[in-house]
Amino acid sequence: MNIAPNPSMTKAARSVKKSKRVEVDIATTKPGTPGGVFMRQFWICAHRSEDLPAGRARPIRIMSENFTLYRGASGKAHCIDAQCPHRLAMMHLGWVEGDDIRCVYHGWKFDGSGRCVEQPAEEAGFARKVRIGTWPCEEYLGMIWVYLGEGAPPQFPPFPHRATPGIIQTWNVEHVPCNYLQSFENSMDEVHVAFTHAPGGSHANLSRDLPVIAAREEDWGLMRFGTRKTGKVRQSLHYAPNVTRVIVPPVAGMENVGGWPEIYFSFTPVDDENHIWYITSHIEAQGEAIEAYRRQHAKYSKELAEARTSVAYAKELMAGQHYYADVRHPDLAIVQDIAVQAGQGRVADRQHEHLGRSDAGLIAWRRILTRELKLIAAGKKPKKWKPPPADVVPTLGF
Repeated sequence: MNIAPNPSMTKAARSVKKSKRVEVDIATTKPGTPGGVFMRQFWICAHRSEDLPAGRARPIRIMSENFTLYRGASGKAHCIDAQCPHRLAMMHLGWVEGDDIRCVYHGWKFDGSGRCVEQPAEEAGFARKVRIGTWPCEEYLGMIWVYLGEGAPPQFPPFPHRATPGIIQTWNVEHVPCNYLQSFENSMDEVHVAFTHAPGGSHANLSRDLPVIAAREEDWGLMRFGTRKTGKVRQSLHYAPNVTRVIVPPVAGMENVGGWPEIYFSFTPVDDENHIWYITSHIEAQGEAIEAYRRQHAKYSKELAEARTSVAYAKELMAGQHYYADVRHPDLAIVQDIAVQAGQGRVADRQHEHLGRSDAGLIAWRRILTRELKLIAAGKKPKKWKPPPADVVPTLGF
């Protein structure tokens, strides 16, 4: 005898099944969240090296936590807790002595390993009972990297760079008013170039026809492919958790100096609603071409210094103060990208998107990220990421 299902029982069963699902927020990187635990498995780009001279300290905020970054007289950079363990004064207000740092409040001094080595008003021996938190800190490609996770850090450097001769050039630091994942996902979207960057100049080469996008998970992150009608493939690398390595059009005016640069693009979360772009490019220039590039870059830098910041211009675009097609700026592509990405909201509402074939790269990454965060949330072991191989490199694809 067939018995019809009880609608109320079916509904209850669905409710129980739903309650057992592990829901995760892929956008958050706050401490203690699955996303925060995931991100803290890796080296994170924290500051541009040239912006931290010897003998200086800076406050930094990464993934909703505050830290102090300072460079000792030896030239080594150190990352320590933001506050002194004595009375919680901000450590970046103090001063650097050799490779140590002294708190401005009561003069307690700490060495680079976190030991308290001097307490002017305290009894002898008390200092050895006090430490300040320290975090592994290294430099690579003109940037300072920190490891904010538990246990020993992974291999450094976190990824290889182009081995051919050339110039390592760091870009301006951009403070972008939205969640980091929006920008990381944009870097996986090759099709937007044909529209967002109003094809002209070098970008026109990427807009002759729209590529078919595919993506493949790797031991180190995600490989993305953009196949053109000619059959040529543009290959771009997305290193876990937030770095993109790709060949891009040169800055306006530099089309004939050094060719298309390879860039290393780090999207560092400040908190869940803000992040920073740290970008290093490798310019293939040798001999006289190096001086030609430097002359042209100096001209570009002067124009950039005289212009409004990219973020300020992007905010005006978002507010409707300019017509998009009329925008002119030395960093036009950056202005355009910020306006589009931050314009999605501080944290994009992904439930109301309608993704298509061209979104294959970011769809693949969301699946990977969701899988990893669910494993962490369930107390299971996440994927063991491996160092990227040096022989897997981005290609231009036309």
